[in-house]
Amino acid sequence: MNTFLIIIFTVTVVSAKNGENSLSSKKDKRGVNYYGQPTLNVDSLSSFPNIEFGTEIWNPSGLISPLWKSANLPDLTLGKVQLQATHNLALQALHDARSGTPSIVYSPDVIRAIQFAKEANNNVHLAQQRVDDAKQAAILQQRIALSKEAAAREAAHRSAEIATHAELEARTSAKQLVALQQRLATLKDSVAAAQRYAAARETAAAAAIQRNAADTAAELRKQDVDHQVMQSEREAKARDLVAAKENAISQALHNNVARKHAPVHHPWGR
Repeated sequence: MNTFLIIIFTVTVVSAKNGENSLSSKKDKRGVNYYGQPTLNVDSLSSFPNIEFGTEIWNPSGLISPLWKSANLPDLTLGKVQLQATHNLALQALHDARSGTPSIVYSPDVIRAIQFAKEANNNVHLAQQRVDDAKQAAILQQRIALSKEAAAREAAHRSAEIATHAELEARTSAKQLVALQQRLATLKDSVAAAQRYAAARETAAAAAIQRNAADTAAELRKQDVDHQVMQSEREAKARDLVAAKENAISQALHNNVARKHAPVHHPWGR
């Protein structure tokens, strides 16, 4: 019975090993590039999938599309289950020998076949682990790419907002500059008008000053002439007065001399 189970186990191991090697080579050829980039839910970037490694099919629902599933995965799982069941049955037969059953000495070929089967099973687990790690790395890389893409979109959006705001500020500044230039031109016109008015007033003031100066000079000349006339009149009056006095004195002296030389008439001397 044990020999029969061992033979069945060996045949099953070899068949499963060949099937798994061919399936693994096909999966390695397909890889992640065969299925394309999985689509991720951007809203769930803050959480990672809880991946169970083992005989259960890895199905990251809600994070990637069902393109990860392959039509050959159920065959792989069925082969692994059969291989594990046969392996467990053989170990149970080896470790749980019935009483009275003579011990069987296995040939080196059988032992090597069992060892190869164990190594093949370990290789299958390692390959599955690598596939799962590659899938998770691809998902993580895609998460990073999507995060960078979202950041780039946000940066582009913010850049567009900043550019729009800067353009609006530039337009506002240009309008303010035009208004200030117009106000400056108006103020310049006002200053020019004020300067013209001030020049006219200064011209009028200069003319008034000149007229006043001319009038003052004429008045001064008139006053000088009047003063000279009055002075001449005073001098003439003074000369006339002196001449009159001299004439009176001369007449008085002449009369006095004439009176002395005239004969004395005595009206009482008879």
